[in-house]
Amino acid sequence: MSHDDNESAAIDSQEALRLLDEARSRLRTTIWALHGMHQDLSTLTVDDIADIEQLLTEILDNALSPCAEAFAQMLGTGPGGEVTTH
Repeated sequence: MSHDDNESAAIDSQEALRLLDEARSRLRTTIWALHGMHQDLSTLTVDDIADIEQLLTEILDNALSPCAEAFAQMLGTGPGGEVTTH
């Protein structure tokens, strides 16, 4: 693979910032949903918990992980470690 291919595969700083902003927005939505759910725990279902787990996994996989990798490359640092997901 050529050097240009490596650069095109990595996200740039503007894309990383956009992804972080999207993740922040989605986390706010999740917090809002959890706040509503804890007001009446009798309405919380297994499906609700599964939906929240899926949303958090998507945020991690599609926004936070690529951003962390991009910023690590920009700063010349190593990876921060793996997160276990189910």
